[in-house]
Amino acid sequence: MIIAIHQPNYLPWPGYFHKMLSCDLFVFLDDVLHSKRAITSKNKIKAPEGVRLLSVPLANKEVLIKDLIIHNGQNWHQKHWNSLTSCYSRSPFWKEYRDKFAPVFAHPGTNLVELNLSLLSVIKDILEIATPVVRSSQIPALDGKKGTRIINICRHFGASTYLSGTGARAYNDELEFTENNIRLVYQSYKISEYPQLWNNFIPNLSVVDLLFNCGPESKKYLVKQVI
Repeated sequence: MIIAIHQPNYLPWPGYFHKMLSCDLFVFLDDVLHSKRAITSKNKIKAPEGVRLLSVPLANKEVLIKDLIIHNGQNWHQKHWNSLTSCYSRSPFWKEYRDKFAPVFAHPGTNLVELNLSLLSVIKDILEIATPVVRSSQIPALDGKKGTRIINICRHFGASTYLSGTGARAYNDELEFTENNIRLVYQSYKISEYPQLWNNFIPNLSVVDLLFNCGPESKKYLVKQVI
């Protein structure tokens, strides 16, 4: 079994779904401490002026990811929806997908992870990704620091291979994976240029940029990694 583990991010980039497509089980790591540098609550879209940042305001930050509360007093969800509408209403597949996202933005709730999981579910369905998903907070008796925790999740599910993001090289203990008979493989993905509105191509935006511009063809930009 190939397992991938990632924090439940807000409207993540296409590589997030490439990883999901390339594994047998995808685990949302939601019971670790939220980092100020994390992109759990923000991402980028393409606007006429270039890159536009969408950031969900948080009422608390130094808590476990699953306990992050949204500060809804700023009408942020309407602003985000207005940004998506203004940036993508002219894109080829806006009308096809907008009604799938609209209910989530109309009623975002108060918990960031619940919001993100709702959006991730919408995107997963559009891309027809059948990979099962689970939250790490729902796995009993997990402990240890970040690296050990990853090992424990892999062991819990009997994974033979862990598909890791390249950013985890800093803390992955390759010897520990070997000692636990788990093969450590790093994701290999670079988004290919695809049709976009507004001048030159900008890579690594939120996956919604890909979806609204390419529709059903989006999945061909997420070719499953052979592991």
